[in-house]
Amino acid sequence: MMPRLFPYTGPVMTVTLGKKLFVYTGGLLVGLTLTTLLLLERSQSRQWERHFITQSVSFAKLATPELLKRFRGEFVAAERTLGQELFDFLAFNRDLVDFDLLSLSGRQLFRSSRFPDFIDYDPGAALQRLPVPYAVDPSGLEAVVLLPAKGHRLLEMTIPAFGPTGERVLLVRYRLSFASVDMRIREVRTHFLLIALASLAFSLLLAALVAGRVTRSIKALTQGVRTITRGDLAARIEADGRDEIATLGRAFNEMAASLRRSDNELKEKNQALVAANDELLQIQQHLIRAERLAAIGQLAAGVSHEIDNPVGIILGYAELLLEDTPPGDPRADDLQAIVDECKRCRRITGGLLGFARGNLGCYEPMELAQLTRDTVDSLRPQKIFRDIAVVLQLGSVPVVIEGDADQIRQVLVNLLLNAAQAMQGTGSLRIALDTTAAGCRLLVADSGPGVPGELQGKIFEPFFSTKDRGAGTGLGLSICRRLVEDHGGRLTVETKPGGGATFVLELPWRRAEKVFDIARQNSLG
Repeated sequence: MMPRLFPYTGPVMTVTLGKKLFVYTGGLLVGLTLTTLLLLERSQSRQWERHFITQSVSFAKLATPELLKRFRGEFVAAERTLGQELFDFLAFNRDLVDFDLLSLSGRQLFRSSRFPDFIDYDPGAALQRLPVPYAVDPSGLEAVVLLPAKGHRLLEMTIPAFGPTGERVLLVRYRLSFASVDMRIREVRTHFLLIALASLAFSLLLAALVAGRVTRSIKALTQGVRTITRGDLAARIEADGRDEIATLGRAFNEMAASLRRSDNELKEKNQALVAANDELLQIQQHLIRAERLAAIGQLAAGVSHEIDNPVGIILGYAELLLEDTPPGDPRADDLQAIVDECKRCRRITGGLLGFARGNLGCYEPMELAQLTRDTVDSLRPQKIFRDIAVVLQLGSVPVVIEGDADQIRQVLVNLLLNAAQAMQGTGSLRIALDTTAAGCRLLVADSGPGVPGELQGKIFEPFFSTKDRGAGTGLGLSICRRLVEDHGGRLTVETKPGGGATFVLELPWRRAEKVFDIARQNSLG
């Protein structure tokens, strides 16, 4: 049965790019430094060893003839025959341990005592005899390196001694110590070790700086990408230098700038598209309303003409009968009702005829503030305005526009009467006038119940009315809007949160022809 394996749920060590760069760069620098120091140490050691052997050969060539002179074939108690001068000469070489005199057959004839620096030195048995790795002169000289059981290495050289006739007489064997060379090598190794440690610390510091430099740039790039991902296309990063990362940073900034330009272009086109769509909707609404008004106008003209004459005859007979009816006659009330309804019918037909015919108007300079004051003063005596507080905020500067004063007065009268009827003769009515760069705005605000949001778009349609049945024709606001639009203006309605309706009348300084072309700034091309 195979053992069940459980997934590891412990912490996972993240190996970042900075750590990798630190390890790789640091390892490479440490490896190069240690390799270089090792090669230098080996080269220095070999130079000192070669120098030591060369000096030792020169010493042997110089000391051998002097030794031959001193011995003269007497080898018994030979040390007593060694003069102090020769002893001092041999002892001058501080590396000399001792020497032997050998016959040509290799028999030991004499062995010196150890020199002062090596009196207590006991090399023991030689473990290994190694050839000298360097060429030595003269010919006939033999040299080997001894590796003793303890202590330092020894250089053993055997050199022939020649008699007066040039024949070989005997052999001299010198043993010299590598102690001074080994000491120097140890010192060099110690120095190189210190240098290696310092170089290691410097290499690790350099690797950390390189890794930090690279990772900081990459972190800045990562942060920039995340910032752009969140929608901030104005994000930029520092890209100083000429290396590949700086080039990548500049490429990132160019990409961000390109994205921002594209985003701005898309926003501009989207705004132009929205504006064009809104204008097309407005044009569509204007066309629909114009077609509807034209159809209603044609119908109203025909209906009014056909109804107005018989209604006028009925009204005339009813008034004659009412005049001939004695007071107290119960038929008088019926006749009065007929008269009132006939008059209402004539008002309706009159409104229909006015709506159908329209009026080109007489457009000339007019002072809107004074016209508004005169209109308010003409309505104040009416009973419905007696308990209404009218507040005028018209300013002291004349506001002169181009328009038909009678038509604007008709609009104002209709708006003021509608406001008074909505407040049922009690409340406050504020009329304010201000100017803009394009024209002027006249606000008529009442304290009535206001116009519900779902009805604000319908109250300007023909025959739509919120009044009681028989109280209005539903054509007043439609006629007002048409008159305002004939002046190149707009008539809208707003409802305050606390109640009350505000009709906004916007008129240009000069009347302009109605056009439905899309403005160039809204073009998508």
